[in-house]
Amino acid sequence: MKPEIEALIRLQATDQQIATLRAAITALPKHLAAVEEKLRTQKAGVEQVEKTIKEEEALRRRMESDLKDQQQKIVKFREQSNSVKTNDQYHALQHEIGYAEAEIRKIEDRELESMERSEQLEARRRTAQDELAAQAKLVEQEKDLARTASVEQQQQLESLIEDRKQFRAHVEEGPLAHYDRVAGSRGTGLARATGHQCLGCQMALRPQIWNQVRNGDLIPCESCARLLYFDAALEPKPEPPKPEAPKRKKKSEAADTESGAEA
Repeated sequence: MKPEIEALIRLQATDQQIATLRAAITALPKHLAAVEEKLRTQKAGVEQVEKTIKEEEALRRRMESDLKDQQQKIVKFREQSNSVKTNDQYHALQHEIGYAEAEIRKIEDRELESMERSEQLEARRRTAQDELAAQAKLVEQEKDLARTASVEQQQQLESLIEDRKQFRAHVEEGPLAHYDRVAGSRGTGLARATGHQCLGCQMALRPQIWNQVRNGDLIPCESCARLLYFDAALEPKPEPPKPEAPKRKKKSEAADTESGAEA
């Protein structure tokens, strides 16, 4: 294989490594932003649960106040019932006492429901706080890894860029310009040819193009415009010829052989 073709092969491999590395470098801040956004979401979730717990506590304080009001009314109505002079007044006060007692039962039921909700909220808060702590730890670990990875990736990128310059220096200006133009639009500018076919676009090659490529010429593919090269080391080895099976004798020949043996 010509040195220029070898340089182009290495150049393309290096360009692909550089593209992959740059994509990883670009993705790293996005990954950190995603884990930090999850942390913010979990913080907001904990704050919302805590806010709801406080609202339930405030609700129960109001219910406690309402409960005391109803109890005071009962005491007041009972005191008044001792000094009433008519049955109507007495029954009216008893009605008010009954109503107040019913209200107390309703308040106590709502208090019980509120306490049950608070218990559930407390369980949710503990779970959310545990998840928040785990996510905060994960964010710190990811930041440490990102700092290390960023330094390593930048060093690797600089090394690949230097290699790329060296490979480009071994390719003539014409093929190099063609490679750059095709690689810029198709991602790769070089393709191996094998079996009368371009492996870049899977299209068949004309016999003349195939022969030129096999002879070591850099010929653009007529379909995808990638520069074609041939690598004999990657070609499948021809299968060894199979030994011929012994011919079977005809029946007449076999019979003659047997009769001669008997004689």
